[in-house]
Order: sequence, then C-alpha cells, then structure tokens
Amino acid sequence: MLVIKSTKEGYELNQGISLRLFEPSGNTVVKVVCETPYYGEPNHLENAICNHINSLMPDGYTVKTNHVTLESSTGSDMKGKYVESLMFQIYI
Repeated sequence: MLVIKSTKEGYELNQGISLRLFEPSGNTVVKVVCETPYYGEPNHLENAICNHINSLMPDGYTVKTNHVTLESSTGSDMKGKYVESLMFQIYI
C-alpha cells in the first residue's frame, strides 16, 4: 500500500514509485492522509493524487482510478465539504 501525506508543501510518500508497486495484479491501494483538511470532493483529491503519481511514473505508464473508495473520513463545516483521509484503488 502506498501512503501519501498531503501537507502544505505538497505530498510526502512512504515509498518510491515504481512498477513493482503494482505487482502482481497491476493495481494497488493508496491511502491519503491530509495534514490539514482538503476542501473539495473526494474524487477531485483522488484525481490530484493520480496526477502527482503520474509525474513520478516511468515513461509510457499512466496511473488511473475508477474512484473505488475503500475508506474515507469526510465532513463539512462553514468552509464546505472536506476530506481528512481516504483510501482508494489505482491501476496501470
């Protein structure tokens, strides 16, 4: 499982991105923990994470998601809807 911490400075990953992360089935689970709440829809955060991972992937490979959210911690306040953490599946 890939764990990504979303911080004010960007994303911190618990491991490097390589094709091995997706073995043997071509997919993996990503857990995102937000240091400060992410204001927006969970799918938008998932897309942003995929874009970041794609920037780290070897040439010719693209990470995608079908927004299969396995677990999430969300809420809403005066600022709107937010995400504290979520776990979702990605594939190549």
